[in-house]
Amino acid sequence: MKKIVYITGITLTALLFSCREAYTPPQITANSNYLVVEGLINTGTDSTIFKLSRTVRLYAKTTTQNETHAIVTVESDANAVYPLKEITPGTYASAPLGLSSTAKYRLRIIANTNTHTTYLSDFVPVKNSPPIDSVGYTLQPDGLQIYANTHDATNNTRYYRWDFSEAWEFRTFYNSVYIPVLDPAQGPGYLMYRDLVNNNVNICWNNVYSTDIVLASSAKLTQDVMYQAPITFVASNAEKLRIRYSINVKQYALTEDAFNFWQLLKKNTEQLGSIFDAQPSEVKGNIHNISDASEPVFGYVSAGTIQQKRIYISNTVLPTSWVPLDSYFSCSTDPTSQMDVPIRNYATYFYTGQYLPLAPYFDNFGVLVGYVGGIRECTDCTLKGYNKKPPFWKD
Repeated sequence: MKKIVYITGITLTALLFSCREAYTPPQITANSNYLVVEGLINTGTDSTIFKLSRTVRLYAKTTTQNETHAIVTVESDANAVYPLKEITPGTYASAPLGLSSTAKYRLRIIANTNTHTTYLSDFVPVKNSPPIDSVGYTLQPDGLQIYANTHDATNNTRYYRWDFSEAWEFRTFYNSVYIPVLDPAQGPGYLMYRDLVNNNVNICWNNVYSTDIVLASSAKLTQDVMYQAPITFVASNAEKLRIRYSINVKQYALTEDAFNFWQLLKKNTEQLGSIFDAQPSEVKGNIHNISDASEPVFGYVSAGTIQQKRIYISNTVLPTSWVPLDSYFSCSTDPTSQMDVPIRNYATYFYTGQYLPLAPYFDNFGVLVGYVGGIRECTDCTLKGYNKKPPFWKD
C-alpha cells in the first residue's frame, strides 16, 4: 500500500506541473491604446505644457508611446482659443498665455488618428498657488526628511500638490587634466592640457525628476497653513549626498475634485501591496472622448500657477557618521583601473579612449617615458552624468 501511495503522489505532482498554463487576463491582451494627458493650463508667467501619450500592453517592450501630430488648444468659457504647438514628439506647449484668473478653461485634443477623435476636458476654475514660504529638512537617524512650508492668508487654497526634481554633483576617482592629440609635427606621445572649463571630465552633475504623488490638505484645519509638509526622504547613504545636493520643489493648488483624483491615483499606484492596503479603484479624470464616453482617458486638467523654491545641501553640514555611497569605490581597489602607458603604446590605450592620461612619468635621467592612464570608467564622469554646470547651480 505504501508503494502505491508513493507512486500516485509522484504521478499527481507531475500532472499538476505538466498541465499548468500561464494565465493572461483579457485586460492585458486587449487593446489598451488609451490616451494619457499630463500638464497644467498655466495662467501665470510660465509656459503651458502638456505631454500626450498612449498606454501600451503590459508585456510591450515600451511603457508608453507618444501621441504625435495632435491638434491641442486651450479654450476659455468666453470662447477664446489658444493653440499649443508640438515642440518635441508628444509634447505640446505655448508661450505664456496671459490668461485671466476669473475665467474657466478646458483642453481640447484632436488626436492623430484616422477618425480624428476629439477629447475634451471639463471647464475648470483657476487655482493660483500661494508662494512657498520655505523648503527645509530635518535630520533623521537614517537620512534627510525634506519638507515645505506654505500658507494662504485668504484660506482659499486648502488642497496642495507638490513635485520635485533633484540634482547633485559627483566626481570621478581619477582626474584627467590632459587630452591625447595626434599631431605628427609634435611626434608620438603628444598631449595637450584639457580645457577644464568646457571639457572637465572629473566633475559632473546628475538629476532625476520625481515620480511620487505628494499631496496635503488643510481642509480640516482652521487656518490654511501647511507646516513641514513631507516632500521626500533622502537616505543617509545616498550617493547624491556625497558632495552637494539640490532639490527644486514645485507647488500646485488644486480644486477638491482634482485633489480627490490625485489621492485616488496615489492609492492605486503607491499604496498597494498587502491585504491591509487600499484596494484598487477606478480612477476617473475630467477628460472625455466626446464621441464615446466609455473610453478611458487618463489624466486631470487643472488651471493655475506654479510656485517653486530650490535649496542646496552640502555634505559638510551633514553628520560625519553618514557615509554616502561612492560609485567609484571599486576604482581604488582594482589594480587594472590604472596603468603606466609607455609612449610606444600611447595610441593603443589613449586614442581608443580605453584609458585617459593622468600624469607624465620619467626615467632616472628626466626623460619622458610615458603617461599614467586611468581607465575611462574611473576617469570620465560623462559616462554617468553631464559635465556642463546646470544654469541654476550655486557652489
